[in-house]
Amino acid sequence: MAYYIGLDVSQKNSAICIVDDKGKVVIEGGALSRPHDIYGWIKNRVEISEVAKVGLEAGNLSSWLYSGLIKDGLPVIVLEAFQAHRFLATQRNKTDKNDARGLAQLVRMGEDFLKLVTVRSQASQEARALLGIRQHLVNQKVDLENHISGILKPFGLLVVRGNVCAEAFRNRVVDVLCVADDRGINVREIIMPSLNLYRSACEQLAILTKRVEDIANDNPVCKRLMTVPGVGPVVSLSFSTAVDYPERFKKSSDVGAYFGLTPRQYQSGETNHIIGISKRGDPMVRRHLVQAATVLLMHNKRWCPLKAWGVKLAKKHGISKARVAVARKLAIVMHRMWINAEDFKWQAVAKEELEGLQLS
Repeated sequence: MAYYIGLDVSQKNSAICIVDDKGKVVIEGGALSRPHDIYGWIKNRVEISEVAKVGLEAGNLSSWLYSGLIKDGLPVIVLEAFQAHRFLATQRNKTDKNDARGLAQLVRMGEDFLKLVTVRSQASQEARALLGIRQHLVNQKVDLENHISGILKPFGLLVVRGNVCAEAFRNRVVDVLCVADDRGINVREIIMPSLNLYRSACEQLAILTKRVEDIANDNPVCKRLMTVPGVGPVVSLSFSTAVDYPERFKKSSDVGAYFGLTPRQYQSGETNHIIGISKRGDPMVRRHLVQAATVLLMHNKRWCPLKAWGVKLAKKHGISKARVAVARKLAIVMHRMWINAEDFKWQAVAKEELEGLQLS
């Protein structure tokens, strides 16, 4: 007898359902959302050797539970959240018990039907935690800049923005506050707490950025990826930790789809059209790849076939679509470099091709 087990995981408790190879429910119940408790519950009810698959939906606790249950000898798989959600939505009533039962039936269908999630290594998860906190501080920094500038505008006090460092922005705000004092506008006490918070956020952001740079420079894969024009420590570390195991992609072109950079198709009867990119996968990596593509197209002075292709695309379809297309190409190139253990190969571009290709 082969048993298939579905786990519907929540923060405190997990609903568990065991079905046999014919889909009949053997037993249902629950345990605390800890690997040892879940393993003990299963072990007390069926033979571990007869468990064919244990499935749980991808989520915040899935990596921890997966690692713990694998160590205990259970054959665990992590299901893609999108597919699992769509499958479970077919049930009339949404309950933890029904979700566990649905996941057990989904696991029983076999891996040819399932879309599985690869659990990242602990080192990659730690690096992604660092990148996530850094991105949060970047967002806070931008929000504070917008907030401070927005408060001053109604008084006719304009802070000159642009590509300036944090210290320059703070100095400009202080200068504007001096002008406000001269005009009798009492906003200094309102602005200064936010400005002090801005300075603190920038200081912590610099520390985390330095940490990212150190990790990337010590990682041979990241150092190789940084030979790609437009790709720096943040982008290389973000990409490498998201992919983690490059061999899991059969084709390099699959990486673009993995990060949601490929167009979606909608076809029904006579209707058949493209509806933009899917935006599936990790949004942080997708954002970093688009930023790298922007640097390549707009700021990198050295020409290569990838930049020439992207600039031609921008001339024809606009810079927004060109950035996304180049980001997808970058993901493919970086994966192929990783697989082949090769640095980026610069190729000359004929002068005739470069005529009229400058972007303003």
